[in-house]
Amino acid sequence: MAHESDTRRKFLKTTSAAVAGAALTSLGTAGAAEVDTSKILNYNPKMGYRPLGKTGFTISEVSLGGHGAINDPDTVQNRVAVLEKAVESGMNYVDNNIDAECNLYGEAMAASSGAKRDKWFIGFASWPQKVTEEYEENLTFDGMMTSIDERLKKYGTDVLDMWRPVGATWGEGQRSIATLLMVSHKALDLVVEVFEKAREQGKVRHLGISAHNPNVFRRVLNEYPQFSVIIFPYLFLTKEFGGDSLLKLAQEKNVGVIGLKPFGAGMTFQVRRKKDIEGRVDEKAHLLVKRMLQEPRLSAVIPGVNVPDQLVENVKGSYLRDQPNTPEDEAALRRATRNFYANLSPEYQWLRMWEVV
Repeated sequence: MAHESDTRRKFLKTTSAAVAGAALTSLGTAGAAEVDTSKILNYNPKMGYRPLGKTGFTISEVSLGGHGAINDPDTVQNRVAVLEKAVESGMNYVDNNIDAECNLYGEAMAASSGAKRDKWFIGFASWPQKVTEEYEENLTFDGMMTSIDERLKKYGTDVLDMWRPVGATWGEGQRSIATLLMVSHKALDLVVEVFEKAREQGKVRHLGISAHNPNVFRRVLNEYPQFSVIIFPYLFLTKEFGGDSLLKLAQEKNVGVIGLKPFGAGMTFQVRRKKDIEGRVDEKAHLLVKRMLQEPRLSAVIPGVNVPDQLVENVKGSYLRDQPNTPEDEAALRRATRNFYANLSPEYQWLRMWEVV
């Protein structure tokens, strides 16, 4: 007789099978097929767009991460300016992690005249809830549903596009590679259960997950078809692990891949502290984005930006994606690589895990 938890997991794995199957499109590889541009939010002909796995959405290949929000008296207006420049530039996906980011972006969208909620595919987490093993005893069905309801309220909307709980991230109690823990079946079963209910109630459309531990995604991709998107650190120097890569597995499962921390937490710009990069624009940043976008199985890269000028620099990585690099460009990429290794601080050594995927 099957163990009770195994039986329950099999049930959870099949409850969304019809929905997941119905969402499959012919766009198996990011950017591999022509799309109807009239259906793309914020379409800008300079921007590249790619399918987000089996969600059916087409998103800008350079999109907006939430960690770039800066803390000053004009924070909301700062985000309004960033969001409006992003819409103008052709971005249509924004991803927020911690609750304060979600609250800030919701307020900024409400205050904006041209970058309101209807301009965005929104991915959001339930931070400070994490689905790692050391936190899972604190996770409850009601607690997760309450978190989703709070995000809906802050964004001023009845439905959000993608709930993507956080697992195995760097933070308090997780200061070494060994402590970037797995996400257990117990936690993933609960996540799927919450998602099914939230989807049934019309609150959330799709399910994703973000983490800093590669093994999390192998478990999710191989065992849980309800997940449509995975989000992990993807550096400008990341390479594919031949024959057995996360990219290959995600493509086989028609799951979207979003790249976090493309600039190595700023260390490619000789920065060790976040405050040292606020407002600073590196004119070679687009070359790093451009290099990452040579990987067609990435759905999008999401750099955080402090100010609109940084966003303008980042999107050039898409605008100029197909132009050959000059010798000066190649020299700049080599410098960025040297900077990354020279400035990689102890608390970010775990990024080395993501040199190969």
